[in-house]
Amino acid sequence: MKAAGKLSQPGDASDSEKPAATVGIGHTRWATHGVPNDQNAHPHMDSTGTIAVVHNGIIENHEELRLELEGQGYVFNSDTDTEVVAHLVSYEYGLDKDLKASILRSVKRLKGAYALGIVCQRHPDRIYAVNHHIPWRWIGRA
Repeated sequence: MKAAGKLSQPGDASDSEKPAATVGIGHTRWATHGVPNDQNAHPHMDSTGTIAVVHNGIIENHEELRLELEGQGYVFNSDTDTEVVAHLVSYEYGLDKDLKASILRSVKRLKGAYALGIVCQRHPDRIYAVNHHIPWRWIGRA
């Protein structure tokens, strides 16, 4: 579930809207790129719909990365720098199917100040978290 506005409580959703998941991520964003609307709301997904990202901060080189990923055939659905991260992790994941390594390779390419929360349907019991302070060291459960 994603929508502009405040994070809703899980109990606010109808039974048909509640995901069958054991972990989840959410974020109420302060718009730095793109207007605050449903399209730009977090989380952002990769094109396969399996990797979701929430992000606080700013990715300064998002335009450069977006152009590169569009050249690889990725289609963007928002105006945010966060969606760039979702597609970048997806691209890297496609190389070796190692999510942790894919995230670490991706964050090495990001410029800016940020913290990321990432989940993947293929790893339904994990939340991955990284920030710009220590991109070479893993934070969280691996």
